Amino acid sequence: MRFCPPRNAVGFCVVVRAAVLAGMALGAWRQAVAQTPQQRLTEIIRDTQKQGNRAGRFTLVWWIVPEFWRTALAANGAIPADKIEEMVASIRDINVFAVVDAKMAGFAPEFTSSQELQKDFNVTDSGNELVPLIPEQKQSIATKNMLATMRPMMANMLGEFGKNMLFVVTEGKNKNGSRRIDPTKPGSLVVRLNNEEFHWRLPLGSLLPQKVCPKCNEAFPGNYVFCPFDATPLKERPGVTQ
Repeated sequence: MRFCPPRNAVGFCVVVRAAVLAGMALGAWRQAVAQTPQQRLTEIIRDTQKQGNRAGRFTLVWWIVPEFWRTALAANGAIPADKIEEMVASIRDINVFAVVDAKMAGFAPEFTSSQELQKDFNVTDSGNELVPLIPEQKQSIATKNMLATMRPMMANMLGEFGKNMLFVVTEGKNKNGSRRIDPTKPGSLVVRLNNEEFHWRLPLGSLLPQKVCPKCNEAFPGNYVFCPFDATPLKERPGVTQ
């Protein structure tokens, strides 16, 4: 997936490995069939990243859902399925956000510090309730291990932007043990940072089985209900599993 800082950062366009957006020229309605874990990973990254639009700033907020890890590890092909589920289960009770925020000052971006960012960063769920942040000293060993793996990987892939990518962790479960923000069920998520809002309408189509129009045979993300071309009710594509 490509995300680019404002134009004054000439030539500084970051390409995230294994996330080229095939089919973007056709728009979100005419989505290619996710036949491989790599293709599905591309779709998940597209659905979970939001980029700011403030003049003179570059802001990226990436909601790293547990389903991303399941797909990324499956795409790797070297880890047994039971181990993948064990790893994913260890982080299902949290939400992780990777954030890059910088003032674009010529060719030298001025990155927001972790302390400054967490003062202005907040998350609200479908009920418009604030979701508490989990400070580093209260994060689980599994969470700390995951973030320890992510930091050098982001730095290697994204250079200075990766080195200055900050990770924010929030609570992820209700009192009854259910997911507080479930990306596979109807709802919403809003992240606010520096007077800018980043909205996700749920469920995320990339996490659901694809739909197909029985009339025109076009494929659509799993959160579509009707074909936008002929209003025909969509059906799950046979043989496609998530």
